[in-house]
Amino acid sequence: MNYNIIYQELLSDIKNSKLSFDIRQVLKDIYNDKELIKLINKYKETGDEKLKKEIYNNEKFMRYKRLENETNLLIMKLNKIFKEGSDINENN
Repeated sequence: MNYNIIYQELLSDIKNSKLSFDIRQVLKDIYNDKELIKLINKYKETGDEKLKKEIYNNEKFMRYKRLENETNLLIMKLNKIFKEGSDINENN
């Protein structure tokens, strides 16, 4: 079995997925929101928790965080599948 081909197909599937599209779109929305970018930059400078709360209450930022969580869950699931696959291969 050629794992490199499988890996390349998997990367292509992920790159062309709705999740990937949604992440790119929400990041574009965030970068185009000058006020949100100002808040983020100011928070980076000051560490002000009020600013952090305001950022986290922003709808665009909340959507990004939800998509980030989905991405992390996908990564954990893939890691589990790969680990199970490597365990099977080690036992053969």
